[in-house]
Amino acid sequence: MGLFSRSKRFDVAGKHCYIGGGSEGLGLSLACQLADRGAHVTIVSRNQAKLDKALAELETHRQAASQVLQAHACDLTNPAAAAETVRAACKAHASSSPDHIFACAGGSVPGLFTETSAEEHWKCMEWNFRTCLNTVHEGIKLMKEDGKRDGRVVLTSSVLAYMSFIGYSTYSPSKYAIRGLAEALRNELMLYGISVHLFAPATIHSPGFDREQQVKPEVTKKIEGVDEGNSPDYVAKQMIKGVERGDFAITYELVGNALRNSRGITPRNNLHLEFLYAFIGTLIFPIWRWLSADGEVKKMAKQLQQKQ
Repeated sequence: MGLFSRSKRFDVAGKHCYIGGGSEGLGLSLACQLADRGAHVTIVSRNQAKLDKALAELETHRQAASQVLQAHACDLTNPAAAAETVRAACKAHASSSPDHIFACAGGSVPGLFTETSAEEHWKCMEWNFRTCLNTVHEGIKLMKEDGKRDGRVVLTSSVLAYMSFIGYSTYSPSKYAIRGLAEALRNELMLYGISVHLFAPATIHSPGFDREQQVKPEVTKKIEGVDEGNSPDYVAKQMIKGVERGDFAITYELVGNALRNSRGITPRNNLHLEFLYAFIGTLIFPIWRWLSADGEVKKMAKQLQQKQ
């Protein structure tokens, strides 16, 4: 049903782009590329020293003296602090809400399930899912209050939100959770004209990846094989391209595209029957989404607009 749809133009020049997790890796590369396009950019991270270094690099991408480039230190696992930070960032602008929000914070600490404490598992869930939730929650509320109907919200997940295996029991659950949040928000935020995108990158050769390799179980490395990965600059460019296309789920390489369009490595109960079910689902669920899930929300959105 999306074959004939057209996305709204994505022009960030003069727009406030708020990035959670912008001090290094994907977030910093994204910030620099948005600044290259004339955007006002706010980067948020908990480490002030990294932020200072990142802001200096971001300044080298400034296109105009009028651009507002700022960095705020915040522990994004703290909902109150995250809410205060986005409000503080917007004080430098005429609008009280960001134009576009990008949740890029998080990381992976691979390990075997029984050799990782339950507390460490929860820390990884907070590091990824909670930072994502807290990055977007207050910003979306502000966008709604401002009636900002052309805003974009991008949640960064992973190809490991479509499959998982040994070594990623600490990581994949949080990325599956982000995928679920994005699915729900895509539908709900149609009420306010806010577009939602789920970005599922593969391996990114960033400082976080280097730290991950130091603790990754050998069996996980063997399963993955030689993983060439991509640079943060390349991956950030693919994110922006996906948003420009209006894609909801954004993948950019063969494995990610295949996983997004299949059940991945999940074992099947009956190979023949499940191919049939997959064919039926591919035909039926887009129609159901269009007529029911999205259709009902669109009706509600019209009612809300009439009351305003």
